Order: sequence, then C-alpha cells, then structure tokens
Amino acid sequence: MSSDDTIAAVATPLGPGGLGVVRLSGPDAIAVADKIFRSTRPLSEALSHTVHHGTVRDGDTALDDVLASVFRSPRSYTGEDTVEISCHGGPFVVKSVLTLCFRAGARPAEPGEFSKRAFLNGKLDLAQAEAVGELIAAHSESFRRLAMEQMQGRLSVYLKDLRRRLVDLLALLEANLDFAEDEVPDLSKDDLRAGLDRLLQEGTALLHTASRGRLLRDGLRAVLVGSPNVGKSSLFNALLGHDRAIVTEVPGTTRDTLEERFLADDVPVTVTDTAGLRTETDRVEGAGIARAKRALEQADVALFVLDASRPLSEEDRAVAALLDGKKIVLALNKWDRAGKETAHHLRAPLPLPPKTPCLKTCALDGRGVNELRRELVRVMDDRSPETADVPTLINLRHAELLNDAVNHLKAARRSAESSLHEECLAIDMRLALGGLNQITGEGVHDEILDAIFSKFCVGK
Repeated sequence: MSSDDTIAAVATPLGPGGLGVVRLSGPDAIAVADKIFRSTRPLSEALSHTVHHGTVRDGDTALDDVLASVFRSPRSYTGEDTVEISCHGGPFVVKSVLTLCFRAGARPAEPGEFSKRAFLNGKLDLAQAEAVGELIAAHSESFRRLAMEQMQGRLSVYLKDLRRRLVDLLALLEANLDFAEDEVPDLSKDDLRAGLDRLLQEGTALLHTASRGRLLRDGLRAVLVGSPNVGKSSLFNALLGHDRAIVTEVPGTTRDTLEERFLADDVPVTVTDTAGLRTETDRVEGAGIARAKRALEQADVALFVLDASRPLSEEDRAVAALLDGKKIVLALNKWDRAGKETAHHLRAPLPLPPKTPCLKTCALDGRGVNELRRELVRVMDDRSPETADVPTLINLRHAELLNDAVNHLKAARRSAESSLHEECLAIDMRLALGGLNQITGEGVHDEILDAIFSKFCVGK
C-alpha cells in the first residue's frame, strides 16, 4: 500500500439506489477524473470544494450523467487531492465508472485506505479515524452522538491533556534522576504522589465509561426465566410490542428459546423467551429447559418472572437459586389478579440480592412494561456523577489500552510509596505513556494500523 498511488473505490453501499459515489484520492486524482469526465471545462481548472455537472465517457460513448466534486489538498478528507463522482446508483453503472477510473490510472483502494491516508496526513488522529467506523456502524442515536463526539476530537483532547501532564511529570522525574547534582526543578515525593493521584483519578474516570460504551455499542442480552405458566411468553410479546411467542394457559407451552431485539432508552436489548424451569418433564420439554439454562448462562440480565396471583412454589425458589451472581430484575406478573401485600410475600422469601429491582407488571394491559424495559438497561448502566463531563469510551481497543495504562500508573503509585528505586517508577510511567500513545496513534506500528483499517469498508 503506497500513499504515492491514486486510489479509487465505491463509497456508497452496493446495490440499486438513487445515487452511487465513486471516490478518487491521491496525487493524480484530478488528472484521472479528467480522462473520463467531460464538461464545459476540465477539472484541472476547478477550484477546491466545487461541484461540476458533466458526463462520464468511455471514449466517445457517454456512460452516465454525473456530478463531479473536487477537493484539493490539503482541504479534503484524506488531505490529498480528491474527486467524488456522483452517478446513478445502478450496480452496473457504478461498476462501469469505477472500471474507467482504473483504466485511467487509479488502483483499487484497500479496506479503510481513505481513512488511513487521513490519519497519515494528519487530518485525524487514530482515535478519530476509528470513530469513523463506529459512526458508520451506529444503530442508535446515543451511539451515533458518541461516535460523532469522538470523531470531532473530544476523546483525543482528553487523552492528550492526560498525556501532556504525564510527560511533564515523567520528564521532571527523569531530570532529577539524571541530573541530581545540577540545577533542575526539584520533585518532592509529595508532588510526585499528588501528580500520579490526579492522573489516576482522571484515567480511572475515563476507564469507568467503557461499560457504558459497550452497552450502547453491543447492547445487552436479557433472558426471561421462571417456572411454567407465570406469563413469560406474554411478557416477552409485551416487551416486543407484538405477538412473537405462542401463549396458552397450558403449562410448558414454550419448548424452545425465542430471541428478538428491541431498543430501550436507545440501547439494543436482545431478549430471549425460554421454557419454564421445572423438574418433571418429557424429553422435548427437557431439551427446552436445557436450552433455557444455557441462555441464562450467556445473558447479562435475568428477568425473573413470578405469578403475582399465586403463592411462591418450590419451582420458583429453585429458579431463584439458579440466578446467583447474575444481574436480576424481578417482574411480579399478572398483577391485575394479585392480592393485598403480594409483593412483600413473594419477594421476601427469595434468596435474591437486597437491592434487586422489583416491578409490578401485567402483560395483558401493558402495566409496568415500559418501566421494565428501562430497568433492564438501568441495572447494566453504571454511569456516575464523576463521569458526567468525561468522554465515553466506545472502542474495545481503547478500553484495553487505557486499562493497561491505568494499571501501570497504579504500579508507579505503589512504587512512590515504597523504597523501590525511582527508575522502577519511571519504567511504569513510560509504559503508561505508551498505552496512551497507541490510542491516539503516536508511534503505532504499521501492523497495528493495517489491522485497524482493514476492518473498515473499502470506500472509507
């Protein structure tokens, strides 16, 4: 992959559409476009950020009526001369325009090569470039907003400030180590510890946002569990807003797992309906119960459903015993038929964590269903006031690198309290700095860059 080449690719989804865009970037992008584009004047005479109407031609044959947008270096997405040809969106037309670009001297772009060139040319740092991919993949307004904030540099500003203060502290420490007898600013143990504490506090606050980012990026998995005939399938349908599961009054109707997705507070929730958990079953229902237990193991949240119109059963208690270690939301279903003080009598004897959310629901009239959707998200969302003004980490690579950096800062802080030589402390501070650098792309190896940008679509 050479940045001296001129590259071309389709920048819009493949398939029939109103428009298709073929993007060119590189030192000869305008010259290549001029070989196939005809208008009142050549694109070589065009100003940057201008749009021109004309035709794409294969020799003397007009292939399509198009618009050509010109972006001159360095004021383009890639930082190079760029031309975007907007043609009609039929697959044959778009492919033909791209083929003509190749014949005129461009080569096929690699996946993510446009964004990689933007990074290499200083138009974006690595965190911003990765946010482009996140923005394309956004499936909710909240995640789109976070990806846009990262692309505009909010995370980068936060990290660069953190990095600058770490560099300043490390430089002062190393100056005291290397030039102890010269006139260099003194760094006391108290100042060193205070500086590390501030870095740790801000790094930890940023790291704490990663769970929120993962929740918005990947969503959560919730599974409905309970004994037979407590209304799991009815509640499943109510959560989805349409009839998906078969509902009867016969216990054991659900024999297999059913899985659907919905949005709750802009978070994708994949919810699974399962067979009622009990001991005496036939072979088919037994297979369904085995699948229900596997779904429970894989879920982030267990939605434990009880029938509020009847006393607790041994089967209910047995289900509760399976939920140890899980995030739990308790739904007292069929509340329209519940007696007085039912909630207390049902909840109190169960071996559940004291703060387990408990909601009164009725799948038939929708009572409590909206609150239940929100509660599934709330139990997984660990936002705190300390992170209100902190950018949200939405990229797994960033979270892993920051976690390593925070761990090295913790090790440095421990060294500052011990009798270890300060060179050991400096080593951990350098390693923490290396982790921060890799997030924004300073000094990152080509192999890592290739791995990151290879996940992008070809036209981006």
